[in-house]
Amino acid sequence: MMTMQGIPCGAALAINDMLDNCAQIQPGQEVLVLAQIDGLYGGDNLVDEQAICWIQAAIQNRGANASVLWIDEPDKPHAWRIPPVVRAALTGCDLMINHSFNLVSEEIMDLRNLLEKGDFIMVRNFATTAPLLCTAWAQTPHELVSEIRYQASVPFKVGVNWQLTDENGTHLEGIVGPSKNPLFPTYTTRRFEVGGYRPWPEWVIPPIHITDTSGIVVFDCMLSWWTRYIGISPYFKEPIRLTIKNCRITKIEGGIEADALQRFLDMMVKRLGDGVYDFNEIHCGVHPQAIVGTHQCPSLIYRRVIEHSHACNIHFHIGAPPHTKTYPYWMHCTGDIRRASWRVGDTLLHDRGHLTALDHPEVRAVAAKYPDRPGLEPQPWRY
Repeated sequence: MMTMQGIPCGAALAINDMLDNCAQIQPGQEVLVLAQIDGLYGGDNLVDEQAICWIQAAIQNRGANASVLWIDEPDKPHAWRIPPVVRAALTGCDLMINHSFNLVSEEIMDLRNLLEKGDFIMVRNFATTAPLLCTAWAQTPHELVSEIRYQASVPFKVGVNWQLTDENGTHLEGIVGPSKNPLFPTYTTRRFEVGGYRPWPEWVIPPIHITDTSGIVVFDCMLSWWTRYIGISPYFKEPIRLTIKNCRITKIEGGIEADALQRFLDMMVKRLGDGVYDFNEIHCGVHPQAIVGTHQCPSLIYRRVIEHSHACNIHFHIGAPPHTKTYPYWMHCTGDIRRASWRVGDTLLHDRGHLTALDHPEVRAVAAKYPDRPGLEPQPWRY
């Protein structure tokens, strides 16, 4: 455990959990701590120097070598890259703790390919500032959220029927298909069994490939990585309504956000083909404490990233066609709903926004090991 003068107990607890239970730092390892300098001054890559200093000191306290790399990489829409200095640094590290909002393995296939080679591990630390490390979200035990993730994935068996409804008019039905993600040969694969990517705090179950899906879906928010390029807020003024027929988006309705999404997809057809209108993946968040206040995180786009991982949040992928040689990126736009009921086979996975895996005996047993930590019950709002 790290003890360091001047660090709040809660932040120390969070950092210890990340390094010991997620990153699993070992003496003698070469650890790269990556951050982007624009995030200190209002850029999208939210970070602060205090959090980086605390994390660096904690790594060193474990007998590992911690090298901090600050980069200044302006955003290049549709021409994203791994900066050469980062690529060079990765050849000499065992593990990278990534604090960059832009440089992510979901969208940038070059980074994903490096992770799949297995030469290093990447921990994406979402708690990138000192205030975020002091939240209940960051201090919830990693072991607990990992168990929630596993138990929430169990109902997804190939060929099982599923139904999704909510009070806003969503009604979808489909069938669970086989996994299309090489990192997750089955949906119940644990993080440590495959690949080199470990998000902290943990955030979603594996993407569920779906077939024979039709219906209506109504959503009012979206993961904010792509909303920047669509040109809309991650929280909508008016919901978007999609009509789905056999895993294809056939109609987009709504207000200014729907119009912007239609224009964006029409533009992306030129890059990726009409696969941008596919509707074939769905999954959900797993963290029971994934909500923070504006005083803890003033950034709207970053709060949306955190809330995307909440256990109530179900999301589907809009398009998500395969990357190409000329466009080596994954179009990972999402539609998010937060008060739905989702039945998978005989299992009611979500009950009006409540993830029932939170009630699983194995999950409750893990929570009982940490009586003094944030856990399954919502934290009281004290402000």
